[in-house]
Amino acid sequence: MAGIVVANGSGLSPTWVMEKVLAHYAERENWYSRFVGEGPDSIIQKITKLEKNAGDTVKVTIFAKLGGAGQDGDGVLETNEEAPVPYQDTLVINQKRHAVRVNGKMSVQRSAVPLYTEASMLVGMWARDWMSELMSIYLAGRRGTRTLTVIPTSFSSFASNTLDTPDSTHTLWAGSAGTEAGMVAGDTFTSALIDKADRQINLLINSGVPMRFPKVNGEEVRPLKITPEQWYDLQQDPAWVAAQQYAGDRGAKNPLFTGSKGKWKGYDIFVDPAGVQFTTSGGGITACCAQVLACQAGLLAFGGVEDATDGGGGKWGAVKETFDYGNQTGFAARTITGFKKTRINSLDHGVFTINTGYTS
Repeated sequence: MAGIVVANGSGLSPTWVMEKVLAHYAERENWYSRFVGEGPDSIIQKITKLEKNAGDTVKVTIFAKLGGAGQDGDGVLETNEEAPVPYQDTLVINQKRHAVRVNGKMSVQRSAVPLYTEASMLVGMWARDWMSELMSIYLAGRRGTRTLTVIPTSFSSFASNTLDTPDSTHTLWAGSAGTEAGMVAGDTFTSALIDKADRQINLLINSGVPMRFPKVNGEEVRPLKITPEQWYDLQQDPAWVAAQQYAGDRGAKNPLFTGSKGKWKGYDIFVDPAGVQFTTSGGGITACCAQVLACQAGLLAFGGVEDATDGGGGKWGAVKETFDYGNQTGFAARTITGFKKTRINSLDHGVFTINTGYTS
């Protein structure tokens, strides 16, 4: 009589399950994976040069917008050309690893839970959370005070990439004062605040650092990433509620931006569970940090990792090791990566920050 036979090293072995589960969480469920692409039109630009080349540093050159007046009529253009001004941003990569070890085969024997699969799933979930939180922190330019996260509050940098505080040109503070010191807890996130941010973003076209937004099917999209606290307050805004009831949500139809909570005058709203909270230096209140994301908002690089899989938002390798004469089994995730917010001449390139109080 024929039966099911699982041969050594077959596709049903714990190693196969571990790799698939890890890849699913570490890459495909990374919160930012929907925004990652290899071209300069991507919100998170992935740089692959170091995956097959030696080194730990990449430099990205970005040119400032031309500001000359040009020539009229038969005015001489030769020798009156404008020299483009280049700026370079530097990104460094480093290795990151984490692991779980199953203590012994009797532990596996006693457990009704498949410990090998559970261990690999937990490692994959950790990799997902670490990468998502790293991107949130760097885009905000601060670690913040949010707890119950993978990255500790003592975090200052990864791979020596500095956390750059948002510049004043690309920052909006809620409240009538419009300053950090003047903002109070009651200055919450509203649709009117999005309108105010939109005006400031549009005026950047007159500066050397305008924000350029990606297009999907020929239509410009402007993702706005907010925290859960800001999302709660936005849902209390009557103008927002009315707009979602009576206006069509084109943004949710874009496959690139699946997961949008709604749309307000061209801005697709996304809720980032790891969105940064912080304590203001002036008023001493707990604030929330939202960001409008444009092309090249962030730079993401990976180095070469053996047997790594690539799901768009990350590139992680899975490792399975045995210890104590095969009695113990460990499952690890590893990557070589780096991330930072893109800057031109000490100014944010593709990120506009909106700071608010929130309803406790």
